[in-house]
Amino acid sequence: MEQVQEPVRRPYAFAWSARGNPEKEQATLRVWLGAVVLFAYGVFAWLNPTHDAEATFLFVALYVAYGVVSLIAVITMAGPSRARLVVTTIADQALVALALGIGGPTALPLLWVVFWFLIGSGCRYGKATLAISCVTALAAIAALAHWQPWWEANQPAALGIGLSVLSASVYLSVLVDRLGNANRDLARQASTDPLTGLSNRYALEQTVGRTLTAISEGDDGTTALLLIDLDGFKEVNDTYGHAVGDVLLQTFAAALTKRMRKTDTVARLGGDEFVVLARHVPDRAAVLTIAENIHAVLSAITSVQERPVSVSASIGACLISGGGKTHFSDIAALMRAADRAMYRAKTLGQGQTVFADAPDFETV
Repeated sequence: MEQVQEPVRRPYAFAWSARGNPEKEQATLRVWLGAVVLFAYGVFAWLNPTHDAEATFLFVALYVAYGVVSLIAVITMAGPSRARLVVTTIADQALVALALGIGGPTALPLLWVVFWFLIGSGCRYGKATLAISCVTALAAIAALAHWQPWWEANQPAALGIGLSVLSASVYLSVLVDRLGNANRDLARQASTDPLTGLSNRYALEQTVGRTLTAISEGDDGTTALLLIDLDGFKEVNDTYGHAVGDVLLQTFAAALTKRMRKTDTVARLGGDEFVVLARHVPDRAAVLTIAENIHAVLSAITSVQERPVSVSASIGACLISGGGKTHFSDIAALMRAADRAMYRAKTLGQGQTVFADAPDFETV
C-alpha cells in the first residue's frame, strides 16, 4: 500500500475521554473549605467568646451541613440538573450574605468567599452561572447596606465591595470567553488533519465509536465505512516531489468533501489513506453510488500544478447494520475488515471497490 507519512500500519484503537463532575467538585469544596472556616471561627469564638463570634460559628456550621446535603444530592440524583445548579449558585452567595449580616464586623473575613464563589461559578459553568452569582452577590450587598447596622454605617465600603464584585465578574467573563475560544481551537486542532483540514484519525475514532454505540442501542439506520487508498500516488511523489503530492491530497480532499453529503464524515488517516463514514444509507447500491462518486472525483483530477497525474482509488467498504445488530465489536474490528476489503480491491486492479461481506467479519 502506498503511504507517505506512515509507512508502518498502526493498530486502530478507540480513544476514550473522561470528564470530571464539576458539580460534585463544587459540593465537595463546600464541605471541606466550610469545615476549615468552621474550625477557624471555632478557635476564634473560643478565644473571643462574643455573641457575634458564636453566631458566626453556628451559621458556618449550618453552611457545612448544607454543603453535605448538596453533595449527597449530587451523588444520589441521576445526571446534572440545571435547576439544582441555579438554586445552589444563588444559595451560596445568599448564605454568605446572611453570615455577614449575622456576624457583623466579626464575619467580614468571609468576604473572600464571595469572590471564591464568583471564580468557581465562572470557571466551572461559564458566563450564565457567573452572571447569576454576580447578581445575587450584588443584591445581597445592597440588602446589607440598608439593613445590617455595620454595613449601613459603612456604605462607602459596601459600594466599593459591590464595584469590586462587578468588575471581577466582568473580567472573569472576558477570561471565560478567551479560555473557551482557546479550548475550542485546541480541540479543533487535535481533531483536524493539518494538511487537508479533514477530520484526522482521532476524530474518526470518536465518530465511529459513537456510531457503534448508537447502533448497539437500537439505531435503525445503516452506516457504511469506505476506506480509500490512492493508487498511483507514490508515482506522483516520486516523479514531482512531496510538495506536488501534498497539493494533490489537498485537491482530492476538497473535491471529496464537496461531493459527499453534509451528514457524511470525511477523514484522512495519514499518507494517502482516507475514510468516508456515511450514515443512514439505504442499501449496498447506495454505498456503491458513494464509491462511484469517489472514483469520479479522482478521474476529474488530471493535473496538479500543470503536471499531468493519473490517480485512482482502491476502496474497501463495510456495511454496519442498524437495529442494535452489528458484526463489529469495536472500531478495530471494523477497520480491519475495511482494510482487508481494500487490499482485495487492489488485487483486482486500479479503481475498484470491494465489500467486506458479513461471513468474513467472523474470521477477522
